[in-house]
Amino acid sequence: MLDATEEAERLKVLENFNLLSDESSERFDRITRIAQRMFAMAMVDFSFISATEQVVKSGFGLGFERIDRDISLAGHALLKSGLLLVPDTLKDTRFAGNPLVVAGPKIRFYAALPIHSKAGQVIGVFGLADRTPRTLSPHDQSMFRDFAEMIENELSFIELAQVDRLTQMAINAGFYTLAEQSLKICSRQKTSAIGVVFELSGLPEAPAKDSPDLDDSQVKLFAKLLRLLFRKSDVIGRLGRAGFTAVLFNARAEHVNGIVRKLQASIDSHNATVDVQLGISFRHALAEFDPEYPITSYELVGAANKSLQSSAQIR
Repeated sequence: MLDATEEAERLKVLENFNLLSDESSERFDRITRIAQRMFAMAMVDFSFISATEQVVKSGFGLGFERIDRDISLAGHALLKSGLLLVPDTLKDTRFAGNPLVVAGPKIRFYAALPIHSKAGQVIGVFGLADRTPRTLSPHDQSMFRDFAEMIENELSFIELAQVDRLTQMAINAGFYTLAEQSLKICSRQKTSAIGVVFELSGLPEAPAKDSPDLDDSQVKLFAKLLRLLFRKSDVIGRLGRAGFTAVLFNARAEHVNGIVRKLQASIDSHNATVDVQLGISFRHALAEFDPEYPITSYELVGAANKSLQSSAQIR
């Protein structure tokens, strides 16, 4: 059990960063969606633990947004220094009579890892659950820890504000760290990935002094379209003033080409309704990640960017 000082410190972190907000977070949804597919679990969640409740920040299949801490299985994981693994809850005296086990959602398998803030306070839990007894192999446990690390990285970005204020996308080092975690999973699972870069054309060389936000509408619309067209599991970021990039987990070039066609169609529709100076145009290029010969996220995006610059020189 956490002592009074530890409990007060971690609750202060939740309060300071407004982490108990009911608003959904795409950045956490991306991770929990991938985990649900990877582990084929009925339920996956990332939750913050308040003084009285488990508050589900991102989850699938659980059926609850808030759970009393007294009956929360995640509350037990909060006190662990490592993995909590319960192959069969009905055979574990801590959980056999728990309402979440004997009634809905009838959790029979449960695994969870504590989630830490940048300063080290345990502020939440990442959990997997199923309705039949099962376990996690050593390989699965290692993967599970990778996902927990991805969530902790996201929390660090929130704390360090490594997010572009205009587009609310990860920027620079923040993007590369997120993408690196996805590529680590690709390497382990021997699955492909694609890195793609976009460059907006036609923006003013520098914002006008009397209208510093002249290009904001173009940038914001482009970012919005990227979010709509890419999957929740893809990592999207803004690099520089006119640059965007994405890493697509378990994808190939033809998938990106389909997205680009839809993106161009949306922009053509936009350009047909606005003044010329508010129109948008873009270039793009991509690079493929081979899990047999893994490279870093920085190298992957760099390869795509090199291809983009080369195509510009040819033109």
